[in-house]
Amino acid sequence: MQTCQNCHVGHLHKKHIPYANWHASEFIVIQNMPAWQCDVCAYCEMDTEVINRLLPLLGPVTRPDPSQPRRILKSTPADPLRDELDPDHDRRHA
Repeated sequence: MQTCQNCHVGHLHKKHIPYANWHASEFIVIQNMPAWQCDVCAYCEMDTEVINRLLPLLGPVTRPDPSQPRRILKSTPADPLRDELDPDHDRRHA
């Protein structure tokens, strides 16, 4: 069992956490990534072996490019038939 590098008191235990970071100007989220967490101070670090296998697939960690516009998700067009069947008529006219 490893001693925590942060508090030097607790021990690191294996845990699964979400990983989120920018790679090639894309924000990537991966659920259930192996990590190590201290039982005293809650310091958490990613499993280096897994990160070393993951980085060649995703590319280097980058920062978002502020000069590029953010993507806006396109909404689906309104469905007139669905509006006719909507029981809450006031919502359409608000």
